[in-house]
Amino acid sequence: MLVEFEKELIATIKEVCENTKPYLGEFEDKNEMELLIKGGESFVFIEFVGEKYEDYVNKVATYNIHILTATSSKQQSYRQENKYNCLDMCEQIDKKLKNVVLNNEFGVELGTLKVLHNSITDYGYIYVLSREIQTSFREKDEWLEGN
Repeated sequence: MLVEFEKELIATIKEVCENTKPYLGEFEDKNEMELLIKGGESFVFIEFVGEKYEDYVNKVATYNIHILTATSSKQQSYRQENKYNCLDMCEQIDKKLKNVVLNNEFGVELGTLKVLHNSITDYGYIYVLSREIQTSFREKDEWLEGN
């Protein structure tokens, strides 16, 4: 369920930002961050955070959507434009997720948005927002399906 949902979530967000993929520790690796900043593009990373069973068949999964924009320029006007681009992309993703029902048959609940990184580095400027989302799943078995 979780793998299928994450793949579908990535495909949905790719409609807003082509550079969307699973988060695999990129923010913790200095070399990866350098490449992201030098590229000067926008990226979206999907991070599975956890799940919790509500009862025997219902569970809630939590994900973070990390939205990264970068510019190789350290000038204030470029940094401000970069920040605004990140906020705009977040709003586009929010709008997309509010209006989609994925294969789990439950909507996506938008949670807290916060700044994860706001940094000037040797390579330029990076701004990262992180949106928490949650969705529900219902496990189906033969008994529930009436077979």
